[in-house]
Amino acid sequence: MFEINDDYDHKESLEYILENVLMTDDGSPEFKSLEDDYNSQLTLFCSCSAQKNSRICNDSAHCCHGVGYLFNTEEAELVLVKNTNKRLPALIECNDLCECKLSQCNNRLVQFGPRKKLEIFYSPLFKSMGLRTTVNIPCGAFICEYAGELLTLSEAKRRLKLIDKRGQMNYVLCLHEYARLEHNTDYQPSQITIVDPSQRGNIGRYLNHSCQPNCEILAVRINSPIPKIGIFAKQNISVNEELCFHYGGEEFENGSPDGKPCLCGAPNCTSVLPNTII
Repeated sequence: MFEINDDYDHKESLEYILENVLMTDDGSPEFKSLEDDYNSQLTLFCSCSAQKNSRICNDSAHCCHGVGYLFNTEEAELVLVKNTNKRLPALIECNDLCECKLSQCNNRLVQFGPRKKLEIFYSPLFKSMGLRTTVNIPCGAFICEYAGELLTLSEAKRRLKLIDKRGQMNYVLCLHEYARLEHNTDYQPSQITIVDPSQRGNIGRYLNHSCQPNCEILAVRINSPIPKIGIFAKQNISVNEELCFHYGGEEFENGSPDGKPCLCGAPNCTSVLPNTII
């Protein structure tokens, strides 16, 4: 089993978790289905054997999981392989069943936990806590997971109603994945992953929204059919630069007229925060 290396903590009285956990069992069939997926193991594994003195998982171009990362020799770290397709397929990392060596595999990144040199701070721009880097970050580098409680659709809707009623901050993130069926050029919704880090979460909860973000999110699967929500650098990021991603995704254009004000100050700012789409 891989070990998550995460030494961060909250600056407020919240439970810090290293990766996603299940919501409380509400006895519903929907929860049972979520629990079954959460406890399932992906059975697809590679039989690559690592070459001597190499970081390559044998020939990574032929690994059954595909190629999601490349080794940036200048920065000495793995970064995303850039894809011009806006609706990227989910990344699949090598898992516990794979025969490749942990230290020599180019397809293991998110599973080891967030990068170092991140700092939780009070953001004057957003008038809330935010996350920034104390060193330069190269384009495509992994930042951290957006981890929290995994919710069923009905529980997410219930919580969102309470959040609106109480005027609370909304941390619920709904990740929509799309798949293209054979002989079909259109992408169809395939899976929804809903995470709420409002009370139980990691440092991912501190990234603020920007209409012109320097980070992006991708679904990353390791052992489970439920993906981790990985946050990656969308561009080169400088020292002390605040880390932000677009809460509504790349294709989001306009916020709801009754949404909360957006404070990002980007030239293309929509003036309101995007709502969670369920």
